[in-house]
Amino acid sequence: MNELLKNLCMKNGLSGDEADVREYIKEIISPYCKEIITDNLGNLIAYKEGKKTPDFTIMYDAHTDETGYYVKKISEDGLLYFDSIGVTAAVTPGKTVTVKATAGNETKFIDGVIGLTPIHMTTSENRSKVPKISEMCIDIGAKNKEDACKYVNIADSVYFKSEAGDFGNLIKAKALDDRIGCYVLIKMIMSELENSAWFSFSVQEEVGCRGTQAAAYRIKPDYAVIVEGTTAADIGNVEDTRQVCHVGEGVAVSFADSRTVYDPEFIAKVTDAANKENVKWQLKTYVSGGNDAGNIERTAAGTKVCTLSVPVRYLHSRISAASEADVESALNFCEAIDKNCF
Repeated sequence: MNELLKNLCMKNGLSGDEADVREYIKEIISPYCKEIITDNLGNLIAYKEGKKTPDFTIMYDAHTDETGYYVKKISEDGLLYFDSIGVTAAVTPGKTVTVKATAGNETKFIDGVIGLTPIHMTTSENRSKVPKISEMCIDIGAKNKEDACKYVNIADSVYFKSEAGDFGNLIKAKALDDRIGCYVLIKMIMSELENSAWFSFSVQEEVGCRGTQAAAYRIKPDYAVIVEGTTAADIGNVEDTRQVCHVGEGVAVSFADSRTVYDPEFIAKVTDAANKENVKWQLKTYVSGGNDAGNIERTAAGTKVCTLSVPVRYLHSRISAASEADVESALNFCEAIDKNCF
């Protein structure tokens, strides 16, 4: 895994608490941008000059937030009860986590574990059941509530604790969705563009695609390219008709999802550009979910949008897996659009 993508994935940025990710990206892109704005929601919006400035406005978007949890109660025995942002109960029990603890004089990141009842204390019936999020708690090793409250406040963010790196022929990390997209946009900004464009590193995608409502309203793009990670669902227990795309087969292009029906002419234009540049890509074959394209296309007088999705296995869990070649194909696809579509 390359260092830039690894560093992006290791940053913590729960929906609504993306500052660490934003400031890291801002530091990298500042030398390459004519203008950088952080709006009131926390979107990082940057303008990069190209060789020419077209008569229309181009926008590239990726979201900075990730899934995780937040503390909602501290019990008398010092255990943290929590709720989820974008994580199912099925991938939660027994996981190690990092709590962004804000109660002391300075913010600290402390380790915790989402505890489970020992197997010899459960019935055979209960062993096959996944407990509800409300029934689980995080143990940070506190003696009691008073001890826990020295470190942790209600509403503190909680992240999966995992290491980013190589995974056989793949890469692994938390937050591949959507630090993959952030990586692609950063590399675009660091390169020499054919066309001047706006870049939005948006917030709160995982809680309803909220950030791009403000970012797109400010930019008012005519064309927008959204880069994200998507569920591949290409593992053995998913039947063929429900598989979304395939890891290793290139970036996936959407023709429709639950929020957007993409303009066929624009999709044909961008895929023709990719073919011209010999970019490996695939069609996203299962219509479901949604992303920031849904908000962007409805902004002002309307926007022609396309979504480029890197296939990710085990999305929104402690360890997601993807192909680094697919990440590079997303970057190459964006470069092909810049070179051939405007």
